[in-house]
Amino acid sequence: MTPDIVLVGGWGVDAAMVAPIVEQWPAAVHLVTLDDTTLGSADTVDALARQLLRQYPEPALWLGWSLGGQVAMAAARQAAAQVVGVVTLCSFPRFVAAPQWPYGMPEDSFTQFYRGLHDDGVRYWKRFLLMQVVGAPDAEAAKEALKHWMVTGPPADQLRLERSLGWLASSDQRADWQRMPVPCLHLWGEQDYLVNPLMALSDYGPGARVEVIPGMTHWPRAAAVALCRRELERFSDQLQPAGRVAV
Repeated sequence: MTPDIVLVGGWGVDAAMVAPIVEQWPAAVHLVTLDDTTLGSADTVDALARQLLRQYPEPALWLGWSLGGQVAMAAARQAAAQVVGVVTLCSFPRFVAAPQWPYGMPEDSFTQFYRGLHDDGVRYWKRFLLMQVVGAPDAEAAKEALKHWMVTGPPADQLRLERSLGWLASSDQRADWQRMPVPCLHLWGEQDYLVNPLMALSDYGPGARVEVIPGMTHWPRAAAVALCRRELERFSDQLQPAGRVAV
């Protein structure tokens, strides 16, 4: 039986940006944008995961894009009976570099961006959107496709954007990703400018699969959508009602 999907979007963007991956999914799809309503007063990734688990109590496959991947993984750790499996999309166990973790963004680069967002929110938010298509083989078409989302503006206010951006500096799920209680599929983009695809080389435990999608940037679009959909369907087909991978 095809599971329902809870799709959790990334920082500062509408979850609808990646909705084409689950278009016409043969079960219910719940899009979760990290907007003012969703973020509310949550002050950590774990707190937000608890909130969403209350909102979506039925067993489902959780798909998380970027920061949303951390939320989905936190939900699985907290309530494996509700999360039958997790697919992370251009996500990370830790966003900022650390000892024994060379894959993250350099701390000084992150700090510079955080300060820029504080001083000039809209400008730095737009810069972030443009970073999502750096490396796209069809660069001009990718920038053109972004215009719609730039016009709509950020989904959350300045306070919540800054607070949730801070989670990227403080959240460290490296140990959790190695011992998840549910099956996991981690998808990275070969051309992702924001999240290092070399994360695929790390160890994520026996219950995890990893794939690097050729040509994909941080925003899955164009040909990458079909490739991600294929991996998602393959993973879903292997899931059993108890959340185990078929062998």
